[in-house]
Amino acid sequence: MSPARLAITILLCTAPHGSSFQPSSTFPSRSSTRSSNDVEFRQHATVNNNIHEDISEDAEISSRPPAVSRRHIFQLATQGVMATSLMIGMPSASLAVVPTPADLKRLQVGHSRVQYLLKNWDKLTESCDNKAMSAVESRQVVRTEGGGGGFCDKNPLVVQDYLGYKSTKDPLFKADSLMLKAVPLIDESVVDEADFVDLVEQYRDKADQTSLLAYTSSWGEANPNGSKDTTDDYLDQTKKVVEETEVLLRKIMAGLGVGGLPPSKA
Repeated sequence: MSPARLAITILLCTAPHGSSFQPSSTFPSRSSTRSSNDVEFRQHATVNNNIHEDISEDAEISSRPPAVSRRHIFQLATQGVMATSLMIGMPSASLAVVPTPADLKRLQVGHSRVQYLLKNWDKLTESCDNKAMSAVESRQVVRTEGGGGGFCDKNPLVVQDYLGYKSTKDPLFKADSLMLKAVPLIDESVVDEADFVDLVEQYRDKADQTSLLAYTSSWGEANPNGSKDTTDDYLDQTKKVVEETEVLLRKIMAGLGVGGLPPSKA
């Protein structure tokens, strides 16, 4: 093969795809070729950077945990599609043993006792010349002057007796667990499952708040800068939260088709 034909063959083999070789065309200089290559390289680099940024953003978005409400978690769990890892710390209503009517009786009795507490608030949270209390209560009562020259003891801790925070035998002891197990028994014409769980969570929060406020009130005068007014203020707050707790408990019972009982201490 002659040198001229060899050169033409090499040029044909090295020509870019999609462009036809024109023997009469002028070849670019080495400097212009380098310049065009630099521009092309920068363009490719820019495109690659944009692609990497898009991929990074997509990866970051996909790695973010989705915002899942407790309502949505419960809905997925009851349909059997929620992973076990999402259920850690939450009682499984679908797998728990359904409570019997005798179990639900606890809610009726507990609600009756809460009503009794509210109707006899002053009588139960204040006792005059009454020594019938435990050693712990006697150390935490607040001494106040009563009528007729006697003394009255403010006893906010009695509130805990009626909300299930003093004894495992109390009808409302861990009542929220009982409520969640009773999910299969709810009347959906009254409340749906997700709203029922929301009510249970609200009830638990309010009951816990009641117990804490009662305890705080019991030390209202004994704490530094405390006073009888401080005790009374906390006790008033406690009563308001007990009232809210009673409303939630009543709604939960209605959702389960459980009727209320008259106020009773028993």
